[in-house]
Amino acid sequence: MQYGSTIGMKFYEDGRVRQFKGNTVVADVVPGSGAYETMCALRQMVIDAGLEDYLILMPEDSYHITYISGFNDQQRIDGFWPEDSVFPRTATMEEADDYVSAAVERVGIPQPARMKFDNVGWGAGCCIIRVKPADEQEHKRLYEFRDNAADEMGVRRDNHENYRFHITLGYTRVVPEGEAAQRKQALKEAMEALMAKQPEFLTTQAYMAYFDDMYYFSPTRIPR
Repeated sequence: MQYGSTIGMKFYEDGRVRQFKGNTVVADVVPGSGAYETMCALRQMVIDAGLEDYLILMPEDSYHITYISGFNDQQRIDGFWPEDSVFPRTATMEEADDYVSAAVERVGIPQPARMKFDNVGWGAGCCIIRVKPADEQEHKRLYEFRDNAADEMGVRRDNHENYRFHITLGYTRVVPEGEAAQRKQALKEAMEALMAKQPEFLTTQAYMAYFDDMYYFSPTRIPR
């Protein structure tokens, strides 16, 4: 049995959530929106396929589109945290929250964006529902925000140039093998068929968020 790549960092082997402090910029996916109803339907499809033991499904009230990740307490390394000369890797998370929020404020968070469902990415780390800007104009302003915010933070992640906007449906607890892997592939195809039928949707207003784990993203500062 192979555990998912975030087990031991974001989650325990039995699926319980671990402490994982950090900050990010997200747009919530909320009830009443087409995107929320679609996400709930995709979640139910995982359960109906009997694959919920393989995937740690996110609470429905935590669905969000990640615009750009900030810093987290456990990855104070190249590609996740700036050089010491830019922002020290020994800084507290409270200081990191100050630094990242100031960087994002200098750039300015974009207004709500029109998005479309794209496809499913399900690997050893997580199952994400990829979404994409509805047109070239939306694409340009959202990726310009990412470029500018990353430059202000002083670090670009390894996937910065090919980043895909997404909503995390769940994190891989155990990597499906054999018959379970076949069910996963069939489920992925069914999920993408449902996504292809969905109209474009408007995101909520994105905001600077702070978290202690993967289950709740706070729009206000939290004790560190």
